[in-house]
Amino acid sequence: MEMTREEFTGGNNIALKIPKYKYNETVHFYKEVIKLPYLGFVSESHAFQFGGVTLWLDCMDNYSQQDVWLEIETDNVKTAAEYLKENNIDRRDEVEVHENSKGYWISDPSGTILRVNPRK
Repeated sequence: MEMTREEFTGGNNIALKIPKYKYNETVHFYKEVIKLPYLGFVSESHAFQFGGVTLWLDCMDNYSQQDVWLEIETDNVKTAAEYLKENNIDRRDEVEVHENSKGYWISDPSGTILRVNPRK
């Protein structure tokens, strides 16, 4: 099965997973210091407009340092899953549950988490 690079595109979301002890300070930075357009507190996360994407600040009780999660999109998530498996990219669905979702989680070789979603 062959897919071209163009079949994956950047999605609409970037999530910063922030340790609880730095969360309020980080929200303050994005909201009050650099003053990104604030979209509100949605699904227990602060959301900001970050150019053409939404930047989500997620408070993580069990993290010792911040982590960045990305979203990519593809036309066919099932075909993409087969392609990724053929290229030794493991699913990482254990990182977060999205019930009734067609998307899934993977990670790049350095551990960055990516959400693979259907193209909108």
